[in-house]
Amino acid sequence: MELFSELYSCYYQVVARILRAVEQEPLPRREIARMIDQQAFAESGLYLLPRLCGGEWGLLDETPDGYASKTTHLPRLPVTDLQAAWIRAVLADPRARLFFTDSQLTELDEHLCGVEPLFSRDDFCEFDVCLDGDDYVDEGYRERFGRILRAIRERTPLKFHYQSPKAEEPIVGDYLPCKLEYSQKDDKFRLYAARLAYGCVKGIQIINLGRIVKLESSRQTFPGEVDLDGWLRRSRCAQPVVLRIFRERNALERCMLHFADYEKRTEYEEETDSYRCIIYYDLHDETELLIRVLSFGPVVQVLGPEPFLRQVRDRVRRQYALLYGETI
Repeated sequence: MELFSELYSCYYQVVARILRAVEQEPLPRREIARMIDQQAFAESGLYLLPRLCGGEWGLLDETPDGYASKTTHLPRLPVTDLQAAWIRAVLADPRARLFFTDSQLTELDEHLCGVEPLFSRDDFCEFDVCLDGDDYVDEGYRERFGRILRAIRERTPLKFHYQSPKAEEPIVGDYLPCKLEYSQKDDKFRLYAARLAYGCVKGIQIINLGRIVKLESSRQTFPGEVDLDGWLRRSRCAQPVVLRIFRERNALERCMLHFADYEKRTEYEEETDSYRCIIYYDLHDETELLIRVLSFGPVVQVLGPEPFLRQVRDRVRRQYALLYGETI
């Protein structure tokens, strides 16, 4: 069963956009062709344009000002039973509910009344995940998450009170929230935020949302753009991690899934009958990447770089000492 591919295919989407556009004002044929070219496939214009503008589908009327819509109602695609069951299952996850207000969740629950979820969290076995993840059902956490989400969308600075592990008292500062990121390994959300002072960016910090204890409106303003992508490029490791992935235990597929959020390049090496994977990562992710690599055990070999290899050896030595009470 394919959940979205047919009902929400590219053709349906582009035709719906065209009908919404011509509802506002008639469009010339060349503008409709441009919309198809931008939002569909290279050959889509050959199929869609004659049927839309030629009258075969009976959706557009040709006028002196261009093509206008003949439809009475704007297109609205229905939700299938399968989609409703999938949405119900997703909303059962407290992380998904962070992105909705209470009124939106109430409305969704009313629309999905009587719908059985497609799956439950008990259907999945999670492993190698930290047990001290964020408390997603805490009302204070939800309120702060929603406020940060609005600040990202509206580009609004906020005053943060967050508890640093290195300080007894909360640290207070003015920040412009830029990007939210979820760490599956830590089961935490973290925020990329630009620190502001006197209307200028003084640096970018990564803050765990669970450490934010209070949010206030900020008097700081920053009308410019924050070059987050440039900062991420500058914080990228000087040397990527190089792995050799062996063919046992379905290691390649597991690695591709496990490292899907990293930029990487993978190729098959015939002489070793293994795969060589080069992973590019940000320096602040180094510890998490190290833990992920070690979780694969003997089916993955770290080839370099040397600083990363030293960390692997140190971790293995410490783990061996904890298990057997002696060093190697």
